[in-house]
Amino acid sequence: MAVVMGAVGAHAVAEPRVAALAETASLYELIHAVVLLWLCGARGRYAMAARWSIMVGTVLFCGTIYLKALLGWETPVRLAPFGGVSFMLAWVLIALEHGTRKGGVET
Repeated sequence: MAVVMGAVGAHAVAEPRVAALAETASLYELIHAVVLLWLCGARGRYAMAARWSIMVGTVLFCGTIYLKALLGWETPVRLAPFGGVSFMLAWVLIALEHGTRKGGVET
């Protein structure tokens, strides 16, 4: 989906601002997809919460921006900041997961 939307943003969206939004959402989705795959190997409680947070962030941030780019819907984009916060929370949870594993300690 991220690759398709990156292409849509680069080639099919007429308004430059919306095209840039679609490309940004695509980049964020690609980055977090890789992180999500990496987290599949982690078994701690923070890792599980980080996985969910990334999935929520993908839907709320990337998904709502895609709706705007593809369908011109403005209202769902109001949820994008919550998706961004969800992405940030995921990174905090990843740091906590790493911190609990440092020195062989797992929670």
